[in-house]
Amino acid sequence: MTEEFTLKGEWFLPSSRDIRIHGTLLYHPNEGANLELYGSLDAENFFPVFQDQEIILGLSSDSRQVVLYNCHMTKSGGATLVQGEESGKPSVSYSIRYIIIGLHINHADELKFDRISCEIFNLGEWVGISGFINHPLDVEKFKRNEIIVEYKLPDPIIFQIDKNTSGRFNFIANHPGLSRYQKSINITQRVAFQADTKTENSIDDLLKYVISFQNFLILALYRSTYPLAITLSGERHKKDYGDGKLVRKNVKLFFSTTNFKKTDEPKLDYDMLFDYRRVRDKFPSLIKNWFSKYELLEPAFNLVFEQFYNGNRFTENTFLNLAQSAETFHARTNNHTKIHKEDYKFMKDEILKLTPEKYHGWLKDQFNFGNNLNLHARLTEITEKYSNDILDKILGDKKRFVLNVKYSRNYYTHYSSDGKKKALKGLDLFYLSEKLKILLICSFLMEIGFQKEELTASLENVKWRLFNHLANWKEEK
Repeated sequence: MTEEFTLKGEWFLPSSRDIRIHGTLLYHPNEGANLELYGSLDAENFFPVFQDQEIILGLSSDSRQVVLYNCHMTKSGGATLVQGEESGKPSVSYSIRYIIIGLHINHADELKFDRISCEIFNLGEWVGISGFINHPLDVEKFKRNEIIVEYKLPDPIIFQIDKNTSGRFNFIANHPGLSRYQKSINITQRVAFQADTKTENSIDDLLKYVISFQNFLILALYRSTYPLAITLSGERHKKDYGDGKLVRKNVKLFFSTTNFKKTDEPKLDYDMLFDYRRVRDKFPSLIKNWFSKYELLEPAFNLVFEQFYNGNRFTENTFLNLAQSAETFHARTNNHTKIHKEDYKFMKDEILKLTPEKYHGWLKDQFNFGNNLNLHARLTEITEKYSNDILDKILGDKKRFVLNVKYSRNYYTHYSSDGKKKALKGLDLFYLSEKLKILLICSFLMEIGFQKEELTASLENVKWRLFNHLANWKEEK
């Protein structure tokens, strides 16, 4: 999914496999996939009908089976007619959502699988387990220029995602191979996240497991990440390779990943908030809690992860989204109100009794939201409940921090002239957003099972590298 490629071949609809059109499939990691056909899928029509296709099948020039799923026609060029001469064929282009290589189907509902495996950028460094065995330096062998490479593939790490889904980290390594004249040896280890479901699922449903775990990884890395390669398999998709045994097909999935950058360098463990080895003992409960809470808290999560996926580009909307995330997160993890519900109902009834009926409509509108906690109250509770020693130093004066968020949120939402003086601007607003972001990350981590002391230790390890712009750590000495 990180390399461009081109597939030339014949393309056709499942319902009319005999009508095959020559064309080229172009894939770009950031821009997605496009199919350019030299001819029309609806036979010899000089003016192709502008019509999307759910499924287009392909057979590449190197005999690979291809399924193109969710195909949107973007261009239809009719053939040029010249009187008394032969005419060319029309050209048609489609934008493709998913490319699936290694499979042919008849209907879209056959795209069901029970396993998804995904290599993710920086996952190997986060897991931090290598099959290379490093022995203490043997000076005598070193003097004799002896080099020994020893490798053993690590065992998979298995965990439960939910009652219907198990997860694992699989270690993958290529065999170095042998040559009559050996000049080099190359062993590359990779790590893949895998989810196995008890029942078949659609591609979109399986991708939810990948996206959820990928976002968990962002919490740990404190940076963006993305899929490197995705493989699907299922019981209904098998092949006999000639020995009479049916074996599952492993099909490759491709789609665009807008945040992929070839220049990205992976982080090492000392630059992460936490890595797998630091949380190994409690990882099964952490990851299970993460997936169990994901659907409830997804709106709040997405507003924060968006900051990482967008390459940390800062605008006023960046700040507003973080403020909205704080409100949403608190609302979904707390159900209390300003006043006890029964007392609030009694108060409403009393007010309505004492006021003219002509004002009741307006009052009832106010009552609908009058007992909800406002941003100030919600943020105050978040700063207290999810605090830790390092985070407290980053936030500084918590009351001032809450007021700055409130005043700035109100101004950039309504742009009222009265609120302009109190709102932070420019670099100050950026720093406020950065503080709000790490507060939310700590809140998410505590919600799934991290303790304050654990977060303090994690932040202590990276405060100089990740948060040096938010606090003066020299004053601690």
